[in-house]
Amino acid sequence: ELSYDDVWNALRDTDEDPNNSNNVILLYTGWSVTNAGYPTWNREHTWAKSHGDFGDTAPCGTDIHHLRPTDCDVNSARGNLDFDYSDYPYPNIPSCYYDDDSWEPRDDVKGDVARMIFYMATRYEGENGELDLVVVDEVNTSPAPEHGKLSTLLEWNTLDPPDEFEETRNDRIFEYWQGNRNPFVDHPEFADYIWGGAQPDIIADFYADLTLGNPPLEVQFTDNSSGEDIIAWSWDLDGDGSIDSNLQNPSFTYNEQGIYNVSLSIEDINGNTDTEIKIGYIEVTDDIIPVEIYTESFEDVLTNWTLMSLSSNNDWHRSDNISDFTHPSNVPSGDWYVYVNNYNSNDVANDWLISPAIDLTQFDDPYFHFDAWTKFEDSIVGLEILVTSDFTGNPVSTNWTIASAALPPQDSGIWQDSGNIDLTDFTNDDQIQIAFHYTSTGTGTSSTTAWAIDDLNILGTEQSQTQDEHFTQNYNLHNYPNPLSLSSMRPSSYTTIEFSIPQDSFVKLTIYNTRGQLVKQLINENLSKGKQTTVWNGKNNNSQTVSTGIYIYQLDVSNHAKCYNKMLITK
Repeated sequence: ELSYDDVWNALRDTDEDPNNSNNVILLYTGWSVTNAGYPTWNREHTWAKSHGDFGDTAPCGTDIHHLRPTDCDVNSARGNLDFDYSDYPYPNIPSCYYDDDSWEPRDDVKGDVARMIFYMATRYEGENGELDLVVVDEVNTSPAPEHGKLSTLLEWNTLDPPDEFEETRNDRIFEYWQGNRNPFVDHPEFADYIWGGAQPDIIADFYADLTLGNPPLEVQFTDNSSGEDIIAWSWDLDGDGSIDSNLQNPSFTYNEQGIYNVSLSIEDINGNTDTEIKIGYIEVTDDIIPVEIYTESFEDVLTNWTLMSLSSNNDWHRSDNISDFTHPSNVPSGDWYVYVNNYNSNDVANDWLISPAIDLTQFDDPYFHFDAWTKFEDSIVGLEILVTSDFTGNPVSTNWTIASAALPPQDSGIWQDSGNIDLTDFTNDDQIQIAFHYTSTGTGTSSTTAWAIDDLNILGTEQSQTQDEHFTQNYNLHNYPNPLSLSSMRPSSYTTIEFSIPQDSFVKLTIYNTRGQLVKQLINENLSKGKQTTVWNGKNNNSQTVSTGIYIYQLDVSNHAKCYNKMLITK
């Protein structure tokens, strides 16, 4: 949500004149004017703010999907009129018309106006205390939370399809300002399906049993199209532009490394056709990719962790505090982390946080990393990272190996990734444990530090006997487009990740870089059986755009079945 003041800067970006970066294009007139704002132009609420009486208040009043720069006189003349064909040319702007109960914009933005109204009616459904906005087939709708005229807007949506300016605007709102899209710009036909009674005759779709593997990779494709009386299937399975199969459910062997596009075109007995193209759908590679062995973001109660205090009464504990200056102001992922601060305790600190036993016997080249945060100063670092394969139950009598981790500087108040910490000396051990040992020299200022830990991840390469199982039980996990380009505005400013689960399950979907570092947690919840989709816009848990390269996304179903796939990020 933006503030109403933020809207000025947002509109300077979203409605920028593509031929002059110092200007904006005004909605109703089409004029290119300075982006300085008032008094040259004003912030027009396309869904008039009196239709629901939301004023300039977030979210309706500051949603830039319907806020547009408009000439101040024209903004005043339009007022709160509904949209419909109107009788009189507006003075000095013959392309706009008005009358007592409606406003008719110029032809070039009739569809833009319709799709903004459709967006508002879809976005605001009365949930979470918000208004329920409704598009209706009438005018004179103010002050009800309604807007018209539906039949006219549906016609305008067809007559004026999205152009490059509108598509770019949608992408910029999604990428830089609000993080959401106007789906009617991406799919204008949705308006007819929802309000016009139209339905697509047939929709092409498909999935593959494997989308990642080593050559030769044999892949079985399954037609998942909807509609009746489909009689023809045309598959381009390697993206070379030629038809490879006319079977409904073909198989194909990929003998060469590469990333392949796949398309399916279908036709029914009435001659209706549809095509589905999945970009970068199949990847054939010789790479060995690390997978997640164990992860902990401390969102749940620490039932399997050992928390032991050998002195002081201020111990390791879970926290979601981000408002107190003695705690982190944000969390790398989720809402919780573990925290300790010995200030004002009854004794110097000697506190242990010890992980559950982790089995590394099925993995090669294991390593781990975590995020750490610290504040305040002491004459010692105050945090030691230790690893053992023979925890005795007493940390003092246990034989620990000191791990070298990159920790944030004292009193920095920032989160820092520890870097990858090698565990190859423990490859054949079935019960390694990692300890975070906290100490202090005192209990007051300049003699104790605060430490927080989050996102512990242990990764490794699956050994050959488990690698095949991994690929055969991948729940049809894939993404498209692949590669994901973060520079072009459309269509690849985000990628869709799909998978299917055979029964209701608790599902985690996580993105890592090739160093095994957590990039983004996308799903962490119970899902119903069947096909599932989510999107990723190429930003990490801190809302920063990731760098180019290969990224791994891993699916964990009910904490016992794991599979992964890869995607490529380009600029």
